[in-house]
Amino acid sequence: TGEVADLWFHTLVVLAAHGLKPADVLAELRRREGMSGLEEFALRKVRQRESEES
Repeated sequence: TGEVADLWFHTLVVLAAHGLKPADVLAELRRREGMSGLEEFALRKVRQRESEES
């Protein structure tokens, strides 16, 4: 459990450094719920292409 505590601590530090909160991670997890990893990956590629075009 010590290693998990370290992971959580450092994750919270990185989130804060990027101006994010744990609630942002939970929102992303809710968005991905029920989506396969392959679907999520494909959606990421589409969004990346769209952002490059604009």
